[in-house]
Amino acid sequence: MSEHSSAHHGGGRPALVLCPHCGMTVPEGDFCGHCGAHLATASSSRRHAFAAVPSESVAHLSVITTLFPHLAHRRGHAFRWVLLGGSIAVVLLAALQLFAPATAVAAFLLPALYLLYLYEVEVYENEPWLVVGSTMVAGAIFGFAFTSYAGDAVAQLNLTGDTSSAFVLAGIAIPIMAQALMLIGPLFLYSFRGGFREPLDGLTFGAASALGFTLASSLTTFWPLIAGPLVGSGSGLDWALQLLQAGILISLINASTTGIITAAVWLHRYDLRRSRRAWYANILTTLLVALGSQVLVGMLSFVVQDLFAQVVIRSLAAIALLLYLRVVIHESLMAEGALHEIGPDAPCPECHRVVPTMLYCPSCGVNRAASSKHSRAQVGGAT
Repeated sequence: MSEHSSAHHGGGRPALVLCPHCGMTVPEGDFCGHCGAHLATASSSRRHAFAAVPSESVAHLSVITTLFPHLAHRRGHAFRWVLLGGSIAVVLLAALQLFAPATAVAAFLLPALYLLYLYEVEVYENEPWLVVGSTMVAGAIFGFAFTSYAGDAVAQLNLTGDTSSAFVLAGIAIPIMAQALMLIGPLFLYSFRGGFREPLDGLTFGAASALGFTLASSLTTFWPLIAGPLVGSGSGLDWALQLLQAGILISLINASTTGIITAAVWLHRYDLRRSRRAWYANILTTLLVALGSQVLVGMLSFVVQDLFAQVVIRSLAAIALLLYLRVVIHESLMAEGALHEIGPDAPCPECHRVVPTMLYCPSCGVNRAASSKHSRAQVGGAT
């Protein structure tokens, strides 16, 4: 077939062109529907168009479109406002010295949003209790048990003045063991539920497990405050920073480190083109980045006692990990190409233009695997 074909599959359907990157004949548009490459430049990296939300670049910092990739871009605004409003509520409650409700809001904000996200996108509606139980609930159980034991161990070492052992435990051993526990639930689903095959499944399971773990860990640590008087004493600013650090920043760090590992693990099984997979999205690299980040943050938090400095350290870590997670997600979605044909016309779940159904929208370039089940048109079909 010639490079540019004037033939149409039917009345009004776009002409077929040859993708300069993958060599497949695909509908004319801005992006290849088969491999996702930008047709005008033959760029398969597409750093200007994030595969889950093409209106954003890969280097765009966003909690919602990174950790909630199945959520349609237009519906993400409500989640963004809830996250912002919840964070402001923590600050206001702490300023009023209502530390118990401030703690509850900080601890439950991201886990509650994630449960709402899982319900909203309907991706796992066939086995919702298995998914939630194996990830968020299992993570919470591990988080409670581990925090209760680890906290007592560090406290005893501090009381005896054994700072070197406390540093090794709090800065190295605890972060590594906690990260390992956050992976148990997702790896269970990986081993025993082969139907969850897409890399975004791995990301979702990893983030949910990490959020459950962090929720239980925060509640265990701050339970005396929650069970105490409604109105507490102390600096409202200090408590606001401490609660935002525990409820938001640590949650984002844990969700990101666990998500990059599980996305890479799922990508290893799903990607049929392993020889062309980027080194920065493989299992070994993501594992080293995740564990290294957890250990580095743990050591710095042990050494640096100033609360504001700790918040800055964890903020920088959360930003860096979220950006790296976007790179892994983008690579995962761009690597899924595989064996898809040109299907019937259907509205794109992201840009809503009626286009031939393929893995990638020829118009906006979104990967349809990143859309919700409710809005996802079936990939494949008639050729």
